[in-house]
Amino acid sequence: MPLNHRPVYVKIAKSRGLMVFECQQCGECCSHLGLVHSIVEDHGNYEFVVFNRYTNESDVVTVDVDKRALYDDMSIFEKLPEVCPFFRHQPGSEKAYCTIHLTRPEICRDYGCWRILIVNRNGLRVGRIMFSRYLCSEDPLLTRIFEECIDPIQEPDDVRWDNLVIKELTARGYTARK
Repeated sequence: MPLNHRPVYVKIAKSRGLMVFECQQCGECCSHLGLVHSIVEDHGNYEFVVFNRYTNESDVVTVDVDKRALYDDMSIFEKLPEVCPFFRHQPGSEKAYCTIHLTRPEICRDYGCWRILIVNRNGLRVGRIMFSRYLCSEDPLLTRIFEECIDPIQEPDDVRWDNLVIKELTARGYTARK
């Protein structure tokens, strides 16, 4: 039975126009979250209390109805012992699923896959550079800076490119971190 999963789409601004990014469901984001999240109570009927060791917050979560059979397969922990307790791979596939996606904790909701996180002078997250050097932002000034000053950078080495981008953004009053 196929899982009811809506892909995550993100608008990515680039000098050549807008692109849409679809999450590849690689699972990298959850592969070590077992070090952060632990199940502290089982309320039955696939409802749990999960505790975040970093924030000391607890959340009540429920395994999505269409992912309960997937959740019941615990074999993932043999291969990935530090994985989030609610993370699973579809059998026969490397597609990753959050089995509590509909009720996942706020820290998980806030997570965004990014290469460089960009924060403005007020401490607000205003953009992320993702994957192959794409900017995800709705901030017009940041988008213009990216189009005019960053997108043209032709450095092939990713580490050097990231450092050049961070230097460029810092010079314009942003904070950028990997």
